Amino acid sequence: MNEVDGGRVAAPGGPGEARPEAPAGALAEGTEIGGYTVVTLLGRGAMGAVYECVDGGGHAVAVKVLHAHVDADPAGRERLRREVAALQRLRHPAVAQVLDAELDGPFAFVVTELVDGVTLEDEVDERGPLDPQDLYSLADQLADALEAVHTAGIVHRDLKPSNVMVTDQGPVLIDFGIAQGPGDARTTSTGFVMGTPGYIAPELLDGGDPVPETDWWSWAALLVFAATGRSPFGVRPTDLVLQRSREGRPDVVGLPPRTARALAGALHADPSRRWGPTEVARALRRDADDAARAATGMPYDPDATQRIVASEETQRVGLPTQVVGAPPSDGYVATVPPPPVADPTEPMTAVERDRANAHDGGTQLMPVGDARYRPYDELGDDEEEPGPEEVRGYVRPARRRRTGTVLALGLPLVVLGATRPGVAFAVLVGLVVLCRIVATSADALHDRRERKGVRRSDGLLSAVLLPWHVVTGAIGAIPAALVGACVGVLTVVLGFWVFGDGRLVVLPLDDVEARSVGGRNAPIVFCAVLAAAVLLATLATWFGPAGRTARDGARTVLGALAPGLVGAAIVVVLCLVGAWMLGMPVLEDPPVVHWWPMSGPPSIL
Repeated sequence: MNEVDGGRVAAPGGPGEARPEAPAGALAEGTEIGGYTVVTLLGRGAMGAVYECVDGGGHAVAVKVLHAHVDADPAGRERLRREVAALQRLRHPAVAQVLDAELDGPFAFVVTELVDGVTLEDEVDERGPLDPQDLYSLADQLADALEAVHTAGIVHRDLKPSNVMVTDQGPVLIDFGIAQGPGDARTTSTGFVMGTPGYIAPELLDGGDPVPETDWWSWAALLVFAATGRSPFGVRPTDLVLQRSREGRPDVVGLPPRTARALAGALHADPSRRWGPTEVARALRRDADDAARAATGMPYDPDATQRIVASEETQRVGLPTQVVGAPPSDGYVATVPPPPVADPTEPMTAVERDRANAHDGGTQLMPVGDARYRPYDELGDDEEEPGPEEVRGYVRPARRRRTGTVLALGLPLVVLGATRPGVAFAVLVGLVVLCRIVATSADALHDRRERKGVRRSDGLLSAVLLPWHVVTGAIGAIPAALVGACVGVLTVVLGFWVFGDGRLVVLPLDDVEARSVGGRNAPIVFCAVLAAAVLLATLATWFGPAGRTARDGARTVLGALAPGLVGAAIVVVLCLVGAWMLGMPVLEDPPVVHWWPMSGPPSIL
């Protein structure tokens, strides 16, 4: 949370020296700081206060000065030095540019361009939540800025609505006051986490290190605020806000189901199960497109205004990202001119807003201002008779991709197929059927909850419908199994023909019988053919007809039985051990192939 510094401010002469205090602890208008004249106080944070100032040439700039009690602490100035270093390494149109800084004088301050606009917090409070088109534009442009920040090796750590400015050229990310680069020591006290409750990733609350993924969590939380006008986990009391964020319970009531599902998935408490920014942006884009088609039923006017400038594949305002060298180490940063603005006459994608529907019987706007501070528990949680808002607010859990874990599970199958191809394929089909049953049952449950809300009878109804899901899951696996079987059989037939007697010999047997037929491969070559056949059959079955249902089921099963990195690591280790044990028959001399359910190898004429 931002804190108000009601203490003393330091006067020129050295860190920590007392100086006359201005009203409310702010520097008085006309005060000079390193050649910059204070005009007005813009805002306060935990580390310092930001003032609008003018330089010697009369140009308006933003000057951030450390609070007196922080300025007296060398660690506070070191934190500010990291902020300057972070911004000096990056030049991006959606990131406020550093112009000047003084780190070793009586005042420690940093000068940035003064962004002409309002904070996202004020924009939403005054004009209401963003519509789907504006929400997607905001998400897209902030994602681009964050990617550039992370490429420069920086984690912002304090992404929230008040640290995003809405301008005529698009959103601008400001205030890296608690930014942290790679290898930076943590300067917070033990057990103390800097940031704003409700916008701090749960792993940071539990002592984790700031990483790019924690910024993406804050990005999703910020988008929930922009879309609803309410803080994603409430604002008070603080302990409940933190508890809700740890439990991954964001307030997404009233959002379109696809958007609600994506943002809730990105705010999952378990980092390994979160939706990534690409998945979230894709969902927001689809809802934006749907809203654009449904709002007016006619093409949009490209000259219409838009609260958040569109950016997509069309023109982005400003220059491409530039990562520059590290700043000088002498404590004074040379002036860096801001990047030029793109030609305002250049064509730009825009989407017409139709807010009249909000007052003419159309979509009802979510409340703003004080209404967004409504306690979280007032949103309603009646499981017996859910209201319409509760029904729309249900978000099915995200199914996170588990590519590495699934690949590990496929390894024992391939190894088993080297000596028991029929058994390996039967196990594959059984796993596919099981995954389809799980996915079908889970989808039916989530579909009911999206339509009717969460009810106590959900578990019983799922159990009653399980036999039907078993039947449909087994029947639905037949096309994929047939495709996989055909691919496997063709691979075996072709492989046995290519490596047959007198043809391609890669590991020849040295006996009279082998020489009499023009050369013969060792049995292990045919074991390799069988393993390749099982591998191709597995891929064809997994990605073949209706394979998506099986893949969704696998993610659900793995998410329940092997959650997180620890669960994935355990599965990988078990699969490696299993593959080694199943591969022991291949090492026999000669290896014996069991052809069940067939009587023997294919006969090649």
